[in-house]
Amino acid sequence: MKQSYIYGLLGLGLLCQLCGMAKAQQLPPAAPIPYYRDSTTGRLYWNKHIPLYVSLSPNADGSGGTVLQSHRTPQWGFPFYLDTEGVNYIRTRWAVDTATRRAVQPPTEILWEVYADGRPPESRIAVLPHVVLKDGRIAVNAEATATLTSRDAVSGVGATYYSLNGTDYQPYSAPFAVPQEGECTIAYFAEDHVGNREALRTYQLLVDRSAPTTECILLGMVLTDNTVAKHTQIRLQPRDAYSGVRQTRYRLDSGAWVLYPPRTPIPLLKVPDGPHLLEFQSEDYVGNVEPVQQFRFYLDAIPPITISDVLGDRFVVGDKTFFSGRTKMKITAVDNRSGVKEVLYSVDGGPFEQYQEPFYMPNRPGWHTVRYYSLDSTENRTESRDNQQFLEYRMKVDKIYVDLSGPTISYSLSGETFTRNDTTFVSPRTTVTLRGSDAESGLNRLVYTIDNGAWEKSYSAPFDLQGLSSGFHRVEYIGYDNVENRNTKTFEVLVDNTPPTFGFELSVAPYQERKGADGEPIYPADAKIYLTAQDGLTGIRSLQYSLNGKPLTSYTKPFGGLERGKNRLLVRVEDLVGNVHEEMRFIEAY
Repeated sequence: MKQSYIYGLLGLGLLCQLCGMAKAQQLPPAAPIPYYRDSTTGRLYWNKHIPLYVSLSPNADGSGGTVLQSHRTPQWGFPFYLDTEGVNYIRTRWAVDTATRRAVQPPTEILWEVYADGRPPESRIAVLPHVVLKDGRIAVNAEATATLTSRDAVSGVGATYYSLNGTDYQPYSAPFAVPQEGECTIAYFAEDHVGNREALRTYQLLVDRSAPTTECILLGMVLTDNTVAKHTQIRLQPRDAYSGVRQTRYRLDSGAWVLYPPRTPIPLLKVPDGPHLLEFQSEDYVGNVEPVQQFRFYLDAIPPITISDVLGDRFVVGDKTFFSGRTKMKITAVDNRSGVKEVLYSVDGGPFEQYQEPFYMPNRPGWHTVRYYSLDSTENRTESRDNQQFLEYRMKVDKIYVDLSGPTISYSLSGETFTRNDTTFVSPRTTVTLRGSDAESGLNRLVYTIDNGAWEKSYSAPFDLQGLSSGFHRVEYIGYDNVENRNTKTFEVLVDNTPPTFGFELSVAPYQERKGADGEPIYPADAKIYLTAQDGLTGIRSLQYSLNGKPLTSYTKPFGGLERGKNRLLVRVEDLVGNVHEEMRFIEAY
């Protein structure tokens, strides 16, 4: 009788030992069975590291059977291990028809597929978005999520687990946020369907969910109402507990944002006097941005106004004035913001001392000098116009003539002028002459400003109005006598520096069928020329023309004289203050 070797896969036994992980957190239990059958494909997967026992049974459910033993290879067959990663076969020599009990023809082997899986899955983690800090640490903000990806080549990934900072492991199902702030360790591993467990992996990161905080620090002169001086230092001190401060920016009074150099005072030297708003904010390395912070302050940049006055008896007789020994000097100082801190004065080069009340002037004959200045509470100091750090008063005690009235002053205009109602029109070439006289101490100087200019101009000779725009302009002129009495007058003129414009028309329309070489219109040679002129301010003094090089002629009525071909029309128009516009035009005639 032909001997057949029949191997039947009737039942599977399990011997398995799981190793615990040396971690404080509780690991999930290992898979309780060594095999897995895919419900879709029907494939059977077996843990390659677990032994197999083959049993034979006459029943489909495996009952009433016995474990098969190999007498030829007992040392490897009871139990045995699958040797190949992936598909393995348990087989019979020939297949037998279940109905006839005869060998199937042609001879066919029966193969029972078993897929051996002895390798664990491989997992990877991605935390996005993130940044790498200077020390190499990974840092994230509140928007970051962690994604775990696991792959297994044979039975497939059964489950992936993760733990945050030593908490119990939990199954991974979707990307997750890292809610805890600070240093964080994500531990993770995957397990396939037959219990192969990946070695534990860890991922270190720094979670920064908080924006930086920035403190405004004032160094130097600061009053209780946040009034500061130009030399007060305003510094910004940002702090961030985790990823660190990447940048700080600030702006003054809604101006452009400026990056703040660390530990550097914000410059105040060019900031004007008055109230100001400083806005600032910081950003850390993972993009957390601090809400805009505000600091309101008042910059006191204006020194006190300090004036002096002579108090006491004055007696005027003839052309002389005498001061008595009771003559005093009074110094007054006022400040617009922080208040006057102290007033100091010096007489005839002596040491400066604090001013308390009006003091006596020296009664010695000759010139005497008083220097004085004031300080406000933010250390702004009085300065004179020539940048001296004090003001100066000089007087002569012996027989000083006092002149109580200012000079007599007047002006006149030379050149092109035109008056309409109460308005005087002038051209830029019109000159202004200033005159002054003083019957007492005598005229010292004349000065003038145009349109409230910041600086007075000394008058030495008639001046014109070149450079001024068309329109009204105000001239203020001042005469000073030799004791600085002054007299001020003003006048207004309307400067016309724009020449008039002109236009012309012909009495006949151009030919429709004829055009010049460059497409210009051609008019009948017997057409009349009409001229018009207009000035924006004063009006027209004269309108003249020249046709084809003839002498200029005043325009009084339409004129002819066009010749066939190109005609040259020169027009000259002048307004009432001498502004001239002269232009050549060309007319094609046939």
